[in-house]
Amino acid sequence: IIGDAITEAPKLAQRNGIQFDMAFIDGDKRTYVDTYEMLLPLMSKGAFIFADNTLWDGHVCDPSYLHDKQTIGIREFNDHVADDNRVEQVIIPLRDGLTAIRVK
Repeated sequence: IIGDAITEAPKLAQRNGIQFDMAFIDGDKRTYVDTYEMLLPLMSKGAFIFADNTLWDGHVCDPSYLHDKQTIGIREFNDHVADDNRVEQVIIPLRDGLTAIRVK
């Protein structure tokens, strides 16, 4: 299936009556929070969501990127997931960062 996961994943889950055990977020950084929120209801208990680029080459901590829309999206996503009590999460600090998120 080729398309936007925000619209295609719910259709796939509904059409096949399934829940996902694993999902990988890596796309437009400005839509990470929307993608994450779309995925959560489709995930099995104990499932994992992996989000790529969550350290964004250090830009998330660099004040010179305060107005960069991609960096803002990653910062918002990191804060959103950190505050979400529906999941457990850890950022793995390899390269651009990978966040492993386990659905409770």
